[in-house]
Amino acid sequence: MAKMATFRVLLIWLLGIVGMAGCAAPAATLPTPVSGPSAFSIAVASNDFGTGTPRVPFIVFRGAQRLAEVQSVRITAFDLRNGTPVPGWSGDATSYADYEIPYWVVYPQVPSAGYWGLLGDITLPDGTRSQVQFTIEVTSTVSAPDIGQIPPASHNRTLATEPVLARLTSDAAPEPGLYQLTVADAVKSGKPTVVTFATPAFCQSRLCAPVVNSVKTVYHNFKDRVNFIHIEVYKTFNPLVYADEMEQWHLVSEPWTFVLDKTGKVAAHLGGPVSPRELTAALTLLLQP
Repeated sequence: MAKMATFRVLLIWLLGIVGMAGCAAPAATLPTPVSGPSAFSIAVASNDFGTGTPRVPFIVFRGAQRLAEVQSVRITAFDLRNGTPVPGWSGDATSYADYEIPYWVVYPQVPSAGYWGLLGDITLPDGTRSQVQFTIEVTSTVSAPDIGQIPPASHNRTLATEPVLARLTSDAAPEPGLYQLTVADAVKSGKPTVVTFATPAFCQSRLCAPVVNSVKTVYHNFKDRVNFIHIEVYKTFNPLVYADEMEQWHLVSEPWTFVLDKTGKVAAHLGGPVSPRELTAALTLLLQP
């Protein structure tokens, strides 16, 4: 991910949360505690989480290595506001293995702002289980355009205003179709629009670079029915200067992918990794009659 002074990815261990869970009446069926320290860890792959049911993408690691052979991950949310973790919502995460770095997504129910603990109950194909604790910070309002809101009608650079494609994107193999429209023009078209903020060449990890590849893959399947726009995080590469649209959209991290409905309202906002399957699902839902 690109370096930003205000960008934070929280990965805070909640030691003892399993043992403390028995102190409060659970609001959901909790996984049976697994004894012994966990060999696994979970890295949250986005930020800017709002109350309700935020999309929380994460990656499972064993030591320093990403763990691919995971059968399932069940997440239980804990309210940490009063010092004693109170268990609440519980549900299964969804796996997206069609991405360069497979990731998981969960939509926990978090009705109030503050720090929320998440307990991941991980099951491997051989039945082995392990539990991992991590936290997210939830705010009452998010910085990025939220679902149901109308984002700024940006007049981002396009091939019409900047005919040199290499100045519009750091992608080594760019798709010209992603640089034809401004957001302002796209929302007037009466078609849904995908707007992706990402910097393929300058992201700080392998996690964010493939997002534009996902968008290009989906573009070829939906280009007749959906507008696609890639806005490069940087408007100049030497030196690196952030694009004006990053501030307009109040983005404090990257990558972000927004799916706008035909009226221009945000139907899905996807921080961090986005696989072709996940983006296709969001568009398919939006295009249903």
